[in-house]
Amino acid sequence: MKTLKASARQLAFAEIWPEPTEAAVENRVVYNKIPSRKATFKSGMVAPFHRWFRLTPSFGDDLVRTMLDHLKWREGEVVLDPFSGAGTTIIECKIQGITSFGFEINPFLHFVCRVCTNWNLRHDKLADALNSVEDFFLKNQKNLELLSRIQKPTISSIERWWRDDVLDDLLIIKYAINLLPAGEYRDVLLLALAAVLVPDLTNVTLGRLQLHFIDRSKHHIEAWPTFFKHAKQIIEDVKVHLGNKEIASSTIFHTDSRMPEAPTGLKANCVITSPPYPNRYSYVWNTRPHLYFFDLFQIPKQASDLDKVTIGGTWGTATSVLTKGIIEPLNQAVKTALNGIQDEIRNEDNMMANYVVNYFNELTKQIIAMKPFLAENARLAYVVGCSRTKEKFVETDVILAKIFEGIGFSVDTVERIRKRNSGKDLHESIVYCRKS
Repeated sequence: MKTLKASARQLAFAEIWPEPTEAAVENRVVYNKIPSRKATFKSGMVAPFHRWFRLTPSFGDDLVRTMLDHLKWREGEVVLDPFSGAGTTIIECKIQGITSFGFEINPFLHFVCRVCTNWNLRHDKLADALNSVEDFFLKNQKNLELLSRIQKPTISSIERWWRDDVLDDLLIIKYAINLLPAGEYRDVLLLALAAVLVPDLTNVTLGRLQLHFIDRSKHHIEAWPTFFKHAKQIIEDVKVHLGNKEIASSTIFHTDSRMPEAPTGLKANCVITSPPYPNRYSYVWNTRPHLYFFDLFQIPKQASDLDKVTIGGTWGTATSVLTKGIIEPLNQAVKTALNGIQDEIRNEDNMMANYVVNYFNELTKQIIAMKPFLAENARLAYVVGCSRTKEKFVETDVILAKIFEGIGFSVDTVERIRKRNSGKDLHESIVYCRKS
């Protein structure tokens, strides 16, 4: 497995990290434009292993390599991603031969990340498993008696999510996959089905922030060919890129990064991550069809309960909680960093003011909880996005950098890498810092 090589510039400064200056964080903001095709999920759509599952609001493998270079990663060092999502950081670390571990609270995304980083696979066995599923599907595609015995997803208003004929095919495919012995080959094929479920086979489109229902009654939708094509691509990746190669270890913990349940002996030298942005995007809402279709959730309330405890969650009861009372900054570091922006927003909308304060409170809790998992002088890279709330500019990158400083980290730079599509003067940035 190829190991990331240090550049000449890296080697020249391998043992040097800039000491924090007295300059205000605002004076450490720099602009270094990175094209969207390199900074976002788009680069991963054609990259082996990364393309197994598409998570639109995620950074790309190119950006992981950029951050590893900036953090001056050295051979033998360990990387942590406390918001693992679909596993971009962990996957790229495995490709580069870097040991890594991560945290993920969403059970479906934890499944995706775990499967995408389990490379103890043989392409011939995976192909045999796919052939077995194909044989069963072709024999039972119209088996009404079997369909009557298969439990449908318990998601609310199921008729809005799937056309009856499409759902029937999906359920037969899932049933056939679950007939395989439990283990990595069954999991990989379930992942292949999950990867094409949205938007290809579901009555939704991917909007700017959330899934939107659309009328697909007249669309030509074929579940089996869509699934089969993606499964074959995964098999090809396994055949071409694995084999008898040494694979770096990776571990994904299904846990809340604000109170991670993981062995305390784990220590990371570098952190590369992207927490949810304060833009009301809900990862729970956008993974609802997966959570229910793959039986991770059984009752509708589970989705809203999960969103209520995720950072930045604002779907379902997570919104109603924010309408009550006034949420105060967690500590002086958050209060100083916000610099009164929450009061300006509160003049227009109490709920959104609470949302902003709560977002930075919870992110601060995550950083503090992460400290025991960081080696001495660990270097960190947090990818975040600025936003506008009630026409007030929430400068997420600068606020986060000030919070880092307020709780004992040293900030290097705030690097604004691209303008976001969602509004004028909104940037996506990388906050680079280190544990003092």
